[in-house]
Amino acid sequence: MTQTPPASETPPPTPPSRPAQKRRRWLVWLIEIALFVGIFLAVRAYMAPNVPESLAHGALPLITAPTLSGGTTTIGLPGKPTALVFWATWCPVCHVELPWLNDLSKTHRIITVAMQSGDADAVRKYLVEKGLDQLTVVNDPEGTIARKFGVSVTPTLFFIAPDGHIAMAETGITSSWGIRLRLWWLRHF
Repeated sequence: MTQTPPASETPPPTPPSRPAQKRRRWLVWLIEIALFVGIFLAVRAYMAPNVPESLAHGALPLITAPTLSGGTTTIGLPGKPTALVFWATWCPVCHVELPWLNDLSKTHRIITVAMQSGDADAVRKYLVEKGLDQLTVVNDPEGTIARKFGVSVTPTLFFIAPDGHIAMAETGITSSWGIRLRLWWLRHF
């Protein structure tokens, strides 16, 4: 004898329709993407250089330093947007970024500071081995210039506006297009 279910029991739920499943999946993906972007931005903000108060407001003091090519360069010189990049020969992320910077330096003002990478001969040897012949490089073997800018992590990039103040700063890898876009922005706005 078969039993019939009592009338008070509810029938099993019907599975959601296909469009409802797709909407739910898209919503989950959007939440995951937003969470990832939020975490990424939080980490970037945490790693950002701690720019000393004396440099955060107003124009940078002019710092003239010898370059590895035998000339001099002035950091904070007003007139043209500048990317100031602190890097090191021992930094794996810098190995990826330096070729982009080498190419960009043909058309943009890029000043690089080799931070705690040894003496001038060691840095020159590294540049020759990597084919980085376009970069303006200041050697900072003791990290003196890096400390003035609050830099403790490489690579660290400062974007200096035409009036000589720090407009943006970031730590970590960026793309050549990201650098181009920031320099273009500083030139036009």
